[in-house]
Amino acid sequence: MKIDISISDNVNRQFKDKMGGQELKNGFIIDPDIGTNNAKCIYIEFPGCLELYHFGSTQFKEPIEMHTTNPIDSDWLLIHINLSKFSQQKKVGDDTISFQRNLPIGILFCGPGLEMNTLIPPGIETEVLSIRFNKEFIISYLADTRKSIDINRHIAYEDIDDVLSTALVHILNTMNNKLSCHAHLLNFLDHFFDKISKHQRPRGIDKLHPEDLQRIMEVSSLLRNPLDDNTPSLEELSKQAHMGITKFKESFKLVFGLAPLQYRKRIRMEYAREELMKNKNSVTELSYKLGYSHPSNFTAAFKRFFGRLPSSF
Repeated sequence: MKIDISISDNVNRQFKDKMGGQELKNGFIIDPDIGTNNAKCIYIEFPGCLELYHFGSTQFKEPIEMHTTNPIDSDWLLIHINLSKFSQQKKVGDDTISFQRNLPIGILFCGPGLEMNTLIPPGIETEVLSIRFNKEFIISYLADTRKSIDINRHIAYEDIDDVLSTALVHILNTMNNKLSCHAHLLNFLDHFFDKISKHQRPRGIDKLHPEDLQRIMEVSSLLRNPLDDNTPSLEELSKQAHMGITKFKESFKLVFGLAPLQYRKRIRMEYAREELMKNKNSVTELSYKLGYSHPSNFTAAFKRFFGRLPSSF
């Protein structure tokens, strides 16, 4: 099934036209010939040109080829969150790690000029939360940070950290209480935009071809396992992305807000912080798991990144 989605229009209506079965007061149930679980697709409209879409957990019975666009002159932006990924875990040796750290998608920010192709295979559990809002929302709610957030950026990616994960759970659990849901949604957006505002901006690249975007997302998976000792070189990564090194670095920065090896370092340091906060590993254990020759080297790298010693967590 091929679906064309324009972010500049109501997303619920576009999906309903293609895969809607039973109509609901605030959405629809996916046609059972298309998806399983009688999955509900719920739409909530909040004040301030803010919309929330929850597409319930389902397995599609045929491949879904989705072509998502947003006109360059669009005043609408979208945040797309793959919930089916953020709850998964994976065994790496004797360790269980959060799988969203290793495979896109976590959170995608979709702005004007976006063109993106997505293939959802049949039989794969899929659950999505999307947040659509007008540029006026940024002006109204985030006036102080508006200049540091590039609202004309066509694509950006962020991982789901513990704060965002908790906020998402609260959003999903309060969808039948519009006021509470709105509060949790604003909390999520506040933290998300704070992270986006810290993204580095690339030089000479402001938009990616859909195929280049797909390659960048695929290649990023090679950097996302914090316990992998074999980090590919920039040459290897750029070759796999079918790009020159400079274009690859700047294209990667456009999406992830960091150069590839800086992003790799962030993945490892954030993994270490989470392990320390959950008391799963000692500093010494973590240093060797992450490949440091001595705990003091890990401690120094950790302090440079967070400005705090590992022992403070």
